[in-house]
Amino acid sequence: MSRSIYADFNGTTPTGPAAQKWMAKAMECWGNPSSVHQLGQKARGLLEEARNEVARVCERKANEIVFTSGGSEANTLALWGSALGKTGFRLLTSPVEHSSVRDTAALLSRLGATVETVKIDPSGQLNWADFLAKLDGFKPDLVSLMTGNNETGVIFPLPEIVAECRARNLLVHTDAVQGFGKLPASFWNGADFVSISAHKILGPKGSGALLIREGLKLESTHFGGGQETKRRGGTENLTGVCGFAGACSALTPEAETMGRLRDLFEAKLHESLKEITVMGATTKRLPNTSQIRFAGVSSEVLLSSLDLDGVYVSAGSACSSGSLKASPVLLAMGLGETEAKECLRFSWGPITTEAEVLETARLVTGHVTRIRERKSR
Repeated sequence: MSRSIYADFNGTTPTGPAAQKWMAKAMECWGNPSSVHQLGQKARGLLEEARNEVARVCERKANEIVFTSGGSEANTLALWGSALGKTGFRLLTSPVEHSSVRDTAALLSRLGATVETVKIDPSGQLNWADFLAKLDGFKPDLVSLMTGNNETGVIFPLPEIVAECRARNLLVHTDAVQGFGKLPASFWNGADFVSISAHKILGPKGSGALLIREGLKLESTHFGGGQETKRRGGTENLTGVCGFAGACSALTPEAETMGRLRDLFEAKLHESLKEITVMGATTKRLPNTSQIRFAGVSSEVLLSSLDLDGVYVSAGSACSSGSLKASPVLLAMGLGETEAKECLRFSWGPITTEAEVLETARLVTGHVTRIRERKSR
């Protein structure tokens, strides 16, 4: 191969030229945005310019944007900040959330909160009947359900979720990190708290935001200053924030193109291989994501083979890719331990070409065929 093929855009993305341009501007403006002198106020102006740009793309007010170090911190702030100071706090979530939500929920449970999870269908979709029953029976203080799954791409029906919670006067948080930039803002924007991240949309790592509906109170989990209107203490990462804004400024609708490439990739694999299963294929998915089980083929072996070819994919969530444990998401969908370890995630991005998709399908077909033939001897 003359070049590598990157198929792990759900893990992270390269930093695009628009983000780099905004970051370069921030590096020249090195004042502390909290300082009252001219250098500080210049930095403050740039910070607010970035906030306005993120708010524009999110179709929210600027004062609803709280910058964080990324999506994981935004998720933690939403859950932890909602629970602090409340006795008998009740959280309703799902077993297929990002680990930052699952781990924060587990901590809250250990500290006295009550946490319940909504059942998941084999497709990876929310069990709607169970969701409604838990809203009425459990009566949560906060509902936290993701927009699009980072491993399977399965999309939860956020507008319907929000509508049911609104009717019961319940607060909603959604982890929209994967849906941001792939789905219209109107799809996830009804939630009271929304987590987003820069490095999934050609922005820098280490920058994200929690959107907090105007008028809602959320306890701070970071102290040391009154930054972000006392909702997230600490000097703002101006370079990262500006990179985030730059990435937002360059966002263009790519869903149709990525969906076509994803479908082409899956069709080519189905043409040449048997005993493969596209996880979540029977429900709505993010347009760029294919989580595929290759029966009888270890994901670790297949991933390593592709890596040697210069094709970069993931065996699951990037945050746990170093772990040999089966994905909790796949287990929640009903797969066994062995079956879950036969899955690879392919996630494409706005700079992916059709030639890369076809070459990846060819290489995957060759490796799966070879591995299966070797096992059958």
